Amino acid sequence: MKPSFDRARDSERVRRRRIALPHYRYVRLRWRLLFAVIDGIGWWLRGRFATIAKCADEGDSDPANVRRMLLVQLDHLGDAIITLAMLPPLRRAYPQASIEVLASSRNCALFAACREVDRVHVARVNRFASWLPGLWLPAMLAWAWRLRGRQFDLGIDVRGEFPHALLLWLAAVRRRIGWHAGGGGFLLTDSPEFVPQRPETESRAALLALLGIHSETPILPSISARADDRLWPPRTDSKRRPRIVFHIGAGTPAKRWPAAHWRELLGRLIVSGDFQIALVGGTGDQDRAAEILGDQPWPQVIDATGKLELSRTASLLAGADLFIGADSGPAHLAAALGTPVVVLFSGTNHAAQWQPRSEQVTVVRHDVACSPCHLRCCPWAEHPCMTRITPSEVLEAALAMLRTESSHATTTTSPNLIHEAV
Repeated sequence: MKPSFDRARDSERVRRRRIALPHYRYVRLRWRLLFAVIDGIGWWLRGRFATIAKCADEGDSDPANVRRMLLVQLDHLGDAIITLAMLPPLRRAYPQASIEVLASSRNCALFAACREVDRVHVARVNRFASWLPGLWLPAMLAWAWRLRGRQFDLGIDVRGEFPHALLLWLAAVRRRIGWHAGGGGFLLTDSPEFVPQRPETESRAALLALLGIHSETPILPSISARADDRLWPPRTDSKRRPRIVFHIGAGTPAKRWPAAHWRELLGRLIVSGDFQIALVGGTGDQDRAAEILGDQPWPQVIDATGKLELSRTASLLAGADLFIGADSGPAHLAAALGTPVVVLFSGTNHAAQWQPRSEQVTVVRHDVACSPCHLRCCPWAEHPCMTRITPSEVLEAALAMLRTESSHATTTTSPNLIHEAV
């Protein structure tokens, strides 16, 4: 049985966990200690052996000498969408260079469709492929050997991972940019200052700044897609009804909003206005969709869970007036497409750091003492960070976004909004 939620007890547990080694980005103390030991040994070896020191310092800052660069992005779709904002500035700064991406099966289609990317390498086995635990390390070593023949002049690890820094070093990439805070800083040639809880778009900009690429305005991901009306419920008349997409799933159970809350929100939206609503998610969300919809028919509602690939999901979102969903890849995709977003944020991460970035984003969250936990599953029976986000709060945020969108058909840049559910 899961324990009940106790705010004071959990707050003290989190406080103790974060005391030591604050310059590492890892939440858990054991990972901070591990990489402190690894980095200590690595920096000692780098200072002792000239070969390691030479390999670590042979980067070239002249864009004219960069013929081929590698971007490492092996994690989730949402992170990859944030990284898209880096590619246009990189292309402008290195017009003659070949830009290649080491991607995963989760995000390779995104980079393959990006016009700034010349080649995508797909590492199907990696640390984030949980269905093959333990095999990612030999797979990374194999990729390092394979990429070594490409003779990359520049490599960027946007996440900050020791295996990625090791991969870039073993692949003999001449200039290696990443984050010391992920471990393996002794294997890099350049690293910006690690700023905890900084928005990820700003962290991407900090990596670009090391290359002399600066922008007076924030770099934001932008994606173009053609809306497809055929993906929506057929109209019974000529009236144009507002279209809302529900993303009912999430990357982890800890980020999922209860199905009962989704069902109540759906019913209240149908009662409060005349909408077209589409449910999206993966194949694993089809049972949740059935639970939300129940046995009764819902006019103007379609269930598209498990039925759309990435490009068709983008077409659906491009034709929507509003997206509602958890902190996930589809939320970032909707924001990058310019669709207004209401994102339901769990306590797993800092909202200010990881929320989607666009002109119209509202974050609905409930503050809990155990945040950020970075857990896949909530250990508390109540799952308070998500269950305490009420359908009434989400409905209020959704209707406010729709009113704003309808009253400003052509919008100017507006700040991201934080709606605190307390």
